[in-house]
Amino acid sequence: MENKILEKAKGFYFMVVAVMMYYFLNEYIDVGLHITYRHAFALVLFVSATLLFLYRPNIARGFTAFQDACIYSTPLAVTTVVSLFIWFVQTVDVDVISRGLSSSFIYMNMLSFALGAGALLYIFGNRGIWYNLIAILIANILMIITVIAENGLGNYLSEFITLVTTFAGVTGDIIVQAEIHELAFCLGAYLIYMLYKPKKDIVYFILLFLTLFCFLSAFKRIAMIAIALALAVGYFLKFIARYNKKTASGVLTFLAILVVVLLMGYIALIKMDAFALLEKAGINTSGRVGIYNAVDQFYQVSPDFLGNGIGFLTYQLNSSMSIGVAAIHNDFLQHFIDLGFWGYIIWLISLTLVRVWYFGRNGNVEGAIITFMLTLYLIIVSTTDNTMNYPLLTGVLAILMMGPGFEENVRRRERKLFGYVSAANAEEERDSLL
Repeated sequence: MENKILEKAKGFYFMVVAVMMYYFLNEYIDVGLHITYRHAFALVLFVSATLLFLYRPNIARGFTAFQDACIYSTPLAVTTVVSLFIWFVQTVDVDVISRGLSSSFIYMNMLSFALGAGALLYIFGNRGIWYNLIAILIANILMIITVIAENGLGNYLSEFITLVTTFAGVTGDIIVQAEIHELAFCLGAYLIYMLYKPKKDIVYFILLFLTLFCFLSAFKRIAMIAIALALAVGYFLKFIARYNKKTASGVLTFLAILVVVLLMGYIALIKMDAFALLEKAGINTSGRVGIYNAVDQFYQVSPDFLGNGIGFLTYQLNSSMSIGVAAIHNDFLQHFIDLGFWGYIIWLISLTLVRVWYFGRNGNVEGAIITFMLTLYLIIVSTTDNTMNYPLLTGVLAILMMGPGFEENVRRRERKLFGYVSAANAEEERDSLL
């Protein structure tokens, strides 16, 4: 009885911390540097799980979660190493290096949120995927309830229906308060996972309904396009895998390489004023032509372009330039300007091929497909927004890539290390929700 109470208390604690991580989006701690609450809570998850590991270690589970988080965070390692090389070659000032590292490790540290995701998997197993979703929904619904309390349920639902039926063509003053963009992108990733792996479970349908409601309250059209395309590709790959897993793995590798090539071509198109041509054709690019023209001076699409180091473009936009924006809303152009021609290619490979290969290892084709779908989703929403700067989305993608097959990977590691599977890890992998 005492053990059950302690287990429930442990689960409740981690859920509360996770809810607070998703709820406090704008608050920060000022310790000379501004550390966001969400970053702090991600670290609390990791530190708490680490303390439990030290008290009663599950070595196979702990090492699997930590290794998965580190491999997932390979793009952060690439941006850091490439930037250090650029700064060394260009002999930049220490304050430039400090500014760049601060943007990578203090504000949007990919590793912190991946470790937070790993902590939930360490504590809950692959059910951590669903507990994390519940935490997002609790935080988002609390925000929506606040809006409803101030404006009335009828007014909110009226604007919600108008928003959906006009495909965001008409957005009211009330519903716009519920446009929590970062959480919407997080829920979009979950919709991909849930629709790819549907369940005949009442809890699943409740979670799916709440996820759709919160997602539609923010109504990100680019996310809807990304979800549709990612699922179309995922279903296609799933169909191939049903008949030949080796062929599906080959197609996945080809598609990942194709994505890298296309994203190089995307930068070339921007340099050739493709967005200006879109404007002339009557397509509204939301002012991106002016932004891209303003930053054109900072890069060349050439193997000789070394780059400027991470954080360079953000600093330029917020200090010496006067174009009215703090970000160019295009993560790929930003990384190209910061990392240079070759650094950008290495970064793209770490974002695509490395993750697909790693999470699809040991014949886990389904894990590779899920990873590629989520990567495709991230890429699409990042071509028109600065979505990669959303650290909570980083954590969600991490847990959705790391979670499938997590229990089996733990057992495989334990057999390799000790020659047996302990009782704590012997339970067959469950994809049950609670």
